[in-house]
Amino acid sequence: MTVDFATYCCPKDWQKLHANFVNHLESHNYDFHEIHIVNQRIPNNVSPTQFDEYRVNNHFIKTIDYHTILTINGINSKNEDAEKYTHGWGHSHYWKHHCVNHLTALNESEADYIVLSDADCHMSDSQGNLTKNTNWIKQGIEILKNDVNVLIVSPSDGSKAHSTQTMSQQLFLCERERLLNIDFDLPFEGFKEGGPMQEYYFMLEGRIGRYMEKNNLFRHMLGADCRYWHGQWIFLLINSLSLLWA
Repeated sequence: MTVDFATYCCPKDWQKLHANFVNHLESHNYDFHEIHIVNQRIPNNVSPTQFDEYRVNNHFIKTIDYHTILTINGINSKNEDAEKYTHGWGHSHYWKHHCVNHLTALNESEADYIVLSDADCHMSDSQGNLTKNTNWIKQGIEILKNDVNVLIVSPSDGSKAHSTQTMSQQLFLCERERLLNIDFDLPFEGFKEGGPMQEYYFMLEGRIGRYMEKNNLFRHMLGADCRYWHGQWIFLLINSLSLLWA
């Protein structure tokens, strides 16, 4: 059994990702088979950092690649609702930007399981401080093996363990081929009252969510002892500096 790890960066975040990559990766406390970094629209003059202690595969996505990536994964790249509700190319939640990274990693990996992680997510203690004391991936694999109704496993966002059909693409574990072969292009049937933000429905997370709803599948979120933190570059920086000062 093999488990890969994948993360991604866009032009504004590639320096942060590479500066904090090792702490980010090691917070999962798992011996991954291969590491994938998807570099989305990174300038041609950028040479991604190599990490000698890890087997890192750098993948590069250019704007011209978007149509092919979406199409080979069954997604119509011309979607008026998606364009309208995610506000166009330059917006931070533009739908295509939030589909192509995960799809690239799923296709490039050959592992049985894969962890897909935003560049600013890491495992943490209850205060958001980076930690390496976790076994969330081992727990997640056991759940995926033993419960066919679970498509996705995520560490806790601070809540108790529970199952949901609302997806988050921030940080999750899946059986790679199973997820890769779902229908990512089920029709949008309107917004849910009190539901996620409107952009959600067109990004990859919303597409996975629709598939789970249609097929009575779930994302299982682990308990608070498997906590992750999102959007906190500062914690990674502080921990990096603390290692230098120790």
